[in-house]
Amino acid sequence: MAHVLYKIARWSLRRLFSVWGGLEVKGREKAPPEGSLIVVSNHASYWDPMVLGPALDRPLHYMARKTLFDKPVFGWLIRQVNAFPLNREGDSREALRAFGELLAQGEAVVLFPEGTRSKDGSLGEIKTGVGMLAVRNQAKVLPGYIWGTYQSWPRGQKYPKRHHLKAFFGDPIEPMLEGEPRKDAQLRVTHEVENAFKRLETEAWAGELNPPPGVNSNGE
Repeated sequence: MAHVLYKIARWSLRRLFSVWGGLEVKGREKAPPEGSLIVVSNHASYWDPMVLGPALDRPLHYMARKTLFDKPVFGWLIRQVNAFPLNREGDSREALRAFGELLAQGEAVVLFPEGTRSKDGSLGEIKTGVGMLAVRNQAKVLPGYIWGTYQSWPRGQKYPKRHHLKAFFGDPIEPMLEGEPRKDAQLRVTHEVENAFKRLETEAWAGELNPPPGVNSNGE
């Protein structure tokens, strides 16, 4: 049932985005079709999880605020589209355990390593937890960058507005290299994610107006 509802939701969102400004996807083929995978992306809007699902062909799992599951109907619905609860105000061990169990089953799980939505559309600090989770679970990391969601639905705006969207993906990052100490691997993964975000950000903003601070929209 959950798998069917996820497919329906993904198809519906693809149709929505196609008539509501369009969704341009680049690098979709870089996502490994199977095996444990952490999909990481910048985070600028509530739209971001809803863009990542249609942008990739394999099912994704998402951490969502625990309070969203308190409403019986809505809580049931988001579980059917692969969401699982995260307690932002207290103990996060339950969510991390679910995160690890999904990866152990060969699933793909979404993580926003900035930790919160951007206030101005620019990239925030990449938390080191992404490297720790990749090494702990021996999962590859697929870096992505989403463009247009901030322009469509920034923080503080009540409703989204129509806007073209982009989802660009880079090459998968290995959790550990041969003979690499775990701590070194964690730092390397974090740095590679940060560098991939910057490359994809430049690529996504190429030719666009009003880029955030530090981004050259000439694509250089």
